[in-house]
Parts: sequence; structure tokens; C-alpha cells
Amino acid sequence: MSAVIQLHEKTANLHEQLKQDSTEKDREELISEITIFVNERDELLKAIKPPFTEKEMNLGKEILVMDQQIQEVLQRLLSGLKGSMKDIQNKKRNNRKYVNPYQNVSTVDGMFFDKKN
Repeated sequence: MSAVIQLHEKTANLHEQLKQDSTEKDREELISEITIFVNERDELLKAIKPPFTEKEMNLGKEILVMDQQIQEVLQRLLSGLKGSMKDIQNKKRNNRKYVNPYQNVSTVDGMFFDKKN
């Protein structure tokens, strides 16, 4: 089987997995699957050599379309992960402020200097 056909099958599999609702799967599991796909794809891309048949050219065009859609989904996942990380950091910061509310109070704030002498 040619590398183009294998790449098309792997890309189609990832495309179908990403079409499913991402909340069904655990994020870590999804990220590990994407990482495995990227590694396998890298090896397949290195194995692709011209000349290409007409069938391989058509599969290549389909791969490009699926790849663009995969990139859009991955960008949405990335922005979702960034948002979650910001939420977690805000929760940690708010928890620290609740535990020690006077942590950032400067010591000069409550002093009074008498200048009449």
C-alpha cells in the first residue's frame, strides 16, 4: 500500500474522531491520540515520493481539505485549553487571596507622620 493511501486513511480516521463531540473523550486521551497521529503522519510524509498516480493526486487533494478542517478543530481545542488554564490560574489566585487576604498590604499604608514640630 502506498504512503499516500496510508496517510489518507490515518487523516480520515483523525478527522472522524475530531468530528465527534470532544466532551465525550477525556482531554488527555484526545491529546495523546493527536500526538500519536502527528508522529505517524510525520513518518508517512517522509515516505511519500513522486511520481504520483491520478488516484494518489485525488487522495492528496482530499487530504489537504481534511487537514484544513483538522487544523480548525485543533485551534478551537487549543483556545479551549488556554481558557481552562486561565480559569484554573484565576481560581488559584483567588484561593490564595481568600486564605491570606493581607498578603499584599504594604506596611507604610497605616502610618501617620506629624510635621508640626
